[in-house]
Amino acid sequence: MPPKRKDILKPKGKAPAKNIPQTENDFLEDADDHEQAAGKWRAGDVAKATRFFKRAIEVYDEGLKRFPGSFDLAYNKAVLEYNLTQDDRILPHLGPRIALLEETLKSHQTALSLSPDSNTDILFNTAQVLTSFAEAVLDARTQQTAKVSARALLEEAVGLFTKCLGLQQEEYERVRLEIEALKAYAAGEEHAQQELPQAGTTRGGMDEDFEITSTTSSAPGEWATIEEPLTPETILETCTAQLGALTTLLGLYDPSEAANIETRVQNGLATGTMVIPTLINLIQDSPFKKEEENISGPTLSIGSPISSEELETTPKDDALLAVATFQAALAELQYKASQITSTQYATTIETVFVNITQPTQTEEQRSAYMNAVSAYADALIDLASAVCDSPAYGPTSSTHTTDQEVQWTSLTHAQKLLTQLSTAPHSTLLPPSRLADTFLARGDVELFRFHLSFSPSAKPAWVNAKSVLVGNAGVYYRGARTYAEKAGKADVRETADAKALVAEVMKEVNVAGGVIGVPKEAWKKRSGGVKRVLEQMVEEGILGREEAEGVLNLLN
Repeated sequence: MPPKRKDILKPKGKAPAKNIPQTENDFLEDADDHEQAAGKWRAGDVAKATRFFKRAIEVYDEGLKRFPGSFDLAYNKAVLEYNLTQDDRILPHLGPRIALLEETLKSHQTALSLSPDSNTDILFNTAQVLTSFAEAVLDARTQQTAKVSARALLEEAVGLFTKCLGLQQEEYERVRLEIEALKAYAAGEEHAQQELPQAGTTRGGMDEDFEITSTTSSAPGEWATIEEPLTPETILETCTAQLGALTTLLGLYDPSEAANIETRVQNGLATGTMVIPTLINLIQDSPFKKEEENISGPTLSIGSPISSEELETTPKDDALLAVATFQAALAELQYKASQITSTQYATTIETVFVNITQPTQTEEQRSAYMNAVSAYADALIDLASAVCDSPAYGPTSSTHTTDQEVQWTSLTHAQKLLTQLSTAPHSTLLPPSRLADTFLARGDVELFRFHLSFSPSAKPAWVNAKSVLVGNAGVYYRGARTYAEKAGKADVRETADAKALVAEVMKEVNVAGGVIGVPKEAWKKRSGGVKRVLEQMVEEGILGREEAEGVLNLLN
């Protein structure tokens, strides 16, 4: 979620007859009407809603040609474009997401160039677009081709988030001092049995939830802005976004570059260890409270949820999870740079997640718990993959036995956590898309352990579990396919089906002891996306290169 922004509000009163827009306000009102109409059709007729949204963007463009210095026109256009790139129902009617995000970024950069340096909304929003753009690039391209461009985008995003956070802290401190001064003044006046002078009727006092100001005048037909107060929760959301972008960025650096990102790492650590704890302590004493956002109809605030796929959590919970995830990513980078051992890496992961994965009772707390458990499992799987990537990893290494025990233990714990998520009562709270991802991860864990069971140093218990592990992997992948179908996620369904085939082939070859003719022909008909999936599995350490090549040979 972003910091609160100045939402453009249409004034009450008699609206003039619709004419060709002439003033900046005319363009704002005309575009807003199209957005409102789109919002009404969004749930029932996506194609019609898309036409209204496109018309709104056209109006913004027309307005900017007439008024190129209008921040409000540039800002609203940029925000609308970003929200459309995040709506999976609207997006297919607009074109490729990467191209749309690239255009959205240009719109935000235009708005940023028109804004004062102290405008935290546009700073946050531009950073959010940069982050989404980087993530889309990483999803659409191979790791090597995407790394350079994604890194540049995320580095800029982290810089903007950090600047936004600093400005928000300064603003909050200024307001706090003003409130303290007003309280002291009021106490002195009360002691003298005098009343404080009343604030004007057109501006809210410090005890109200917002201030109302006018961008031009208070005459009928003009537009006003609502300036909502800065709250600790709002600043926490910026902390979460900053750490999220930084966490992704850490994964794109090579171990040899660890020293070059020391400043960014220190900023992240300061956010996690000082800023966030301070903000959490301020929540109860804050003079302002964050209101629930109304997400019906068109949304004009970057980060506002478009669907109900995400679990409801608080800014505090999200921030604490962001801290743990960032620290886990930092531990991975330190391990890859040979600054810590695999055992120390595993201990760090346990330490950073233990406090936020304690079972809870309320539904809101349970949502935060499930998100934390999911992230914990991901961190454990990343640990196992990182150990495989270590240059020292191999049968001849003096730490090989210890490294493999760390991998096995971490994967076993991850499977336990994922099992909790995919069974009642937690499974009843997760949408099908989340369950599909959970079952995919469960299949990956079992196939990863199956791969470890063939190591010369594998323990007897690992070897004896081979058939169960590879059989479970197939079951979980098929479960992921079923949930992906329910969620309408065609790409996830394709991945799950390809992985299910890989597990089936591995079981037949390595457990059953051979390949019979009929299954082999059936496999070829289902082998469309297997090559891509196998490359991913090798990169993550789930399968060895020779194993992957063996599967491909059988399917060709």
